[in-house]
Amino acid sequence: MRITCLVSILLLLGLSKTLAFTHPKISVLAAYTIDRDSKWQLVEAKQKNFKIFVENQKINLGYNRDDAVWCYFRFKNEDTHKEVAKWLCFDNYHIDSLSIFDGNQMVLMGDRTKGRGAFMSALTYELKLGPGEERILWVKIKKQTSFLEFSFRLTSFTELENQSSSKIALVAFFIGIAFLLLMINGILLLMTRKRLYAYYICYSLLTVCYVVITMNFAKHLLFPNLLLLSEARIFSGALWYVALSYFLCCFLDLKGHQFFKYRLINFLCIVNLFIVLLSATLLWIYPNADFRYLFISGYVLFMLLIIVLFWASVTHLRIERDQAIYALLAFAPQLVWGGTLILETFEFIPYALGGNWMVFASLYEVFLFGVVLSRNYVEVFFRNTELMKEVILEKENSLRTINHVQLRERRNIANIIHDNVGSKIAHIIHLFDMKNTKLAKQNISELASDIRDISHKILPKALDEGALVSSLRSQIAILNAGLDDAEIELFCYDFPERIEQKWVYDMYLIALEAISNALKHGKAHLVTIEFYKYTDSYHFQFTDDGCGFDVLQTSLGFGLDNMEKRVGYYHGHFEISSVENEGTVIQIVIPV
Repeated sequence: MRITCLVSILLLLGLSKTLAFTHPKISVLAAYTIDRDSKWQLVEAKQKNFKIFVENQKINLGYNRDDAVWCYFRFKNEDTHKEVAKWLCFDNYHIDSLSIFDGNQMVLMGDRTKGRGAFMSALTYELKLGPGEERILWVKIKKQTSFLEFSFRLTSFTELENQSSSKIALVAFFIGIAFLLLMINGILLLMTRKRLYAYYICYSLLTVCYVVITMNFAKHLLFPNLLLLSEARIFSGALWYVALSYFLCCFLDLKGHQFFKYRLINFLCIVNLFIVLLSATLLWIYPNADFRYLFISGYVLFMLLIIVLFWASVTHLRIERDQAIYALLAFAPQLVWGGTLILETFEFIPYALGGNWMVFASLYEVFLFGVVLSRNYVEVFFRNTELMKEVILEKENSLRTINHVQLRERRNIANIIHDNVGSKIAHIIHLFDMKNTKLAKQNISELASDIRDISHKILPKALDEGALVSSLRSQIAILNAGLDDAEIELFCYDFPERIEQKWVYDMYLIALEAISNALKHGKAHLVTIEFYKYTDSYHFQFTDDGCGFDVLQTSLGFGLDNMEKRVGYYHGHFEISSVENEGTVIQIVIPV
């Protein structure tokens, strides 16, 4: 990113230098006079007083409503043996109309005409002077309802061709990069539906429009017959900066972090949009209306937006440093260019940065934000991919846990059936073989009772009706009867006797697992179970006075891990705390 910025600035500085040309074979005498309200014809203009000016001297009329400048040029070929061919260039290629009177010939070009220069880099007119020939040209320059400034120079065909080719290549490269980023972010917009990408696309499209019009690409190559390119340039520039402002507000989340500046920027943008709409309406209805104050207001708003956006970006360094740095890096060239443009417009400084700077600054800005947005999405994509992998791994672990639980329960059932049911069935068969029907019937009754007890131990029938507490009390009574040096206690506090919740089965098995762990692994003498019912949740606590263990150093066993997964399935909270030689406490919270 830093390399891109540095290269852009270095190229920009190299391309923005003004080259001076000398013309040893042609002498030039130039003068100008101002025609207020464009009332003069050529005959009248020739009778006025003219002021001398020289090549590359900028003539600045500031804002004017309908003024024109008449220029007088006298060219003389100092070489008396060779013909000389040069081009007269006017470097402001956004002049509304440029009328060149060469003897009986008149050439018309400019933004409000269907004529255009031969080169993209300037409005030009070819001069061919024979040996020792002298020629006089009269030129009328007009810029309606806007700021008018221009300068002239003489140069060669090769120089103009090189300048135009470089400018065409630069603008074409800018358009290509911009539309590549637009395509990428358009895809991201369709995938994410985030407003930030929509703002970027709108801002980038308006940037392309402004660059294409400002750099004379539109008039020279795309729309040579369009007569309102000057106004399109001003309006697209205003809309472009409004789009940039909204994009930066969203990019820095000013609404959430700097609400006052967000409201201020929003207000300035709304006023700017109102001025654009009012100006376009007046231009359509009253083409000759005085737009002076509307244009000045637009420039003032433009400067205020620059200041507030820069202020917001600097302040944002304390909130989101990376985002603020990106904004400042992209915004700094724009700030310099826009600031010098406005200061030069109001004649506080003599020169503004050239058009090449604007192209490079806009290209750099669009490129940086496009790359940042694309990179952010790629990072989120990879992060989501990692999360999906973790979710899949967690599901696989859960499936393995479920399989282990099922296998263990099946083994327990198989052992019970083998040890109790299987042996009694074999004994009953033997009794039938011995013709001892009475004793066989007695054993069959005992077997039926044993099967009911086994069924109740595995999963009591009462659980189907939500009787968690009574089912546990029955099982705890059976367990306490078989314990010599240990005891299990169950206490309930506002806990209902019947619960219509799906987790009653899992909680029954969790309780039995906790009791088994406390007695078998903890060597506990007292296991206390406490059930609580609150407004929004159920609390379960299992406490034992066993040997305990170091929770940080010891990984959860299969049983505890299975408990945690069962609780997590119901969006509950599972917590275990234990101290060596002091016992263990398991706490479970399940929301209502």
